[in-house]
Amino acid sequence: MFTNQLLWRRVAMLVAVWLFVVVSWVHAQRNGEASSTVPKVEQTDYDMSAFIAPLMLSETEMRGRRLFAQRCANCHGGTAQRPGPPLGQQTVGRLGADPIREKVRKGSPMMPGFEYTLDVSRIDDIIAFLRVYTPPPTRGQTTAPE
Repeated sequence: MFTNQLLWRRVAMLVAVWLFVVVSWVHAQRNGEASSTVPKVEQTDYDMSAFIAPLMLSETEMRGRRLFAQRCANCHGGTAQRPGPPLGQQTVGRLGADPIREKVRKGSPMMPGFEYTLDVSRIDDIIAFLRVYTPPPTRGQTTAPE
């Protein structure tokens, strides 16, 4: 009878250890996430032709436009899913060039800084473009009547 109890204790201990190992393995497979790791894809209607439409721009503004498209438009492109606010004439007029230049250089908790990847002259090119650019309205926002 004593050996039966000892055997059952050992079996219970092995089952407990096995459960712990299986649960740990499953948890590791999900990277600690409680639900599926498949991203939710949302389609956004965005008129890219409005951004790439020909404008009468100087060489500096054209360089700024290209840099904005490469470095900034992913977050500041003017759609509802973008984390940053749309940037353009109103932003430069409201804040001024110096605070924008500093923000681009140093970044913020939500935005990377470009201090080591963009020269000051390139940041000035972006600001020159923003002075003439009007971003498209975000979803739910209407344009002012003309």
